Amino acid sequence: MDVPDFLYLVSLLLTILVAFLFLRYLYWGFISRKYYWKRLNLLSARKVMEEAQEKNLPNPHFSVMVPAKDEAEVIANTIEHLATLNYPHDQYEIVVITDGKELDSKKNDINRITTQDIVEEKIREFATRSNVPTLKNVVVPYDFEGRIDGICLGREVTSTKARALNYGLRFICAKTTICSFFDAESRPEKDILLHLANRYIATSGKQKLWQGPVFQVRNFYQLGPLNKVIALYQALAHEWYLPILMRHIPFLGGTNLHVEHGLLLKIGGYDHTILSEDLELGVRAYLETEEWPEYIPLVSTEQTPATYKAYYRQRLRWGSGHLQVFDKLNSAKGYPNHLRLPLLRTLYWKGHAQWYLYQMLALIPLSYFIMVSQGKVEPNMIPESIRATFSLLAPLYFSFTFYLFYRYRKYINFSVAPSGFLRFLPVLQLAVLPIVGFFIILPFTSALALRALHRQPKVWVKTPRTQEVRTKTIS
Repeated sequence: MDVPDFLYLVSLLLTILVAFLFLRYLYWGFISRKYYWKRLNLLSARKVMEEAQEKNLPNPHFSVMVPAKDEAEVIANTIEHLATLNYPHDQYEIVVITDGKELDSKKNDINRITTQDIVEEKIREFATRSNVPTLKNVVVPYDFEGRIDGICLGREVTSTKARALNYGLRFICAKTTICSFFDAESRPEKDILLHLANRYIATSGKQKLWQGPVFQVRNFYQLGPLNKVIALYQALAHEWYLPILMRHIPFLGGTNLHVEHGLLLKIGGYDHTILSEDLELGVRAYLETEEWPEYIPLVSTEQTPATYKAYYRQRLRWGSGHLQVFDKLNSAKGYPNHLRLPLLRTLYWKGHAQWYLYQMLALIPLSYFIMVSQGKVEPNMIPESIRATFSLLAPLYFSFTFYLFYRYRKYINFSVAPSGFLRFLPVLQLAVLPIVGFFIILPFTSALALRALHRQPKVWVKTPRTQEVRTKTIS
């Protein structure tokens, strides 16, 4: 096969495949909006409590748990937002879990403000306010082992999110029904707890796991060009693709996640040795109790890492954690094969196989453009019909990307955007779309490569935040 024939075949297959993937996403969007994004006619909290009594169920009480290590810049806003959720304030508490190691920074800089300082300040403030939930600050000891029933070892233990959550579970209210997990900069919709209470009572307590979408677009104006596109498409994935994914994998994310307290205790909490402790929790809950998470159509907004380096490190951890879960499941022989093997195959396809496929798809056009720019391939060697198709699809993809900015604009923090006409200039950076595909998938294929070399990350690395204007106290 000569070069023109090869280019013809590759271009044709690429055009068809990319168009198919795009149309498939639109189809997922249709299905998700039709079946998963229907808002409930929520019963009031009083009605929920009455139905709970009729069904001999406990009143749904929530412990909203927020792991917060080195989060002094954002934690006050998060606490203030969580304190205004549309749910009786005596029926939920906010439990901020901070890291004792952060206090050591005071030894070198006595003027440094720690996460603990901010949380304790808010606790004192809450004591003077009415109609606010209980606020707790749980400090994880530097030597806590990490297991839900773990001990303090007398030596420093690496900090991880799962370790912090396992420790925090010891201090929640005794009447807690459901534990809700949010990141330190999360802003969930105000009806989130009321929705969960409705679902819990409607299913007579049989539904025990819920996962909601996370739109990481709030700091759009503080992101680099690549990360702007990544943030928008991640929001689209959580709105359109996540409901479909959760039909096949008991996927749980680490935020906007809600688990019945009794189920958490039954399966032994989080595995603090896994980098994707959330996915592992969902897999283990299914294998041990056959519980499957329900997708809930209530959004929590968050930040995307501001730089590509930070994004790469975060997603490399996610990819490596996915592989850890796969390897753990592959070697776990104690679970029924009719549950374990299908899940193992699905994890492989949704991880290894798709990552390789998408990386190859991203490399083909990139390689072609490089060859054209170096004069090694003449564009007119591509048949006119193929070039015409490309010329039609490119504006469609660009238009769709700019549409996503319009679609998710209400979740973006415009207070940090330039004023006037200048606020639209950063939107033009979305034009980097053609190269984004390669960089989106790179951390995940890197995880595969590092695993093959036995050099995969094994330590949890914190994602840096972008600074936010502190919210005024609501009286």
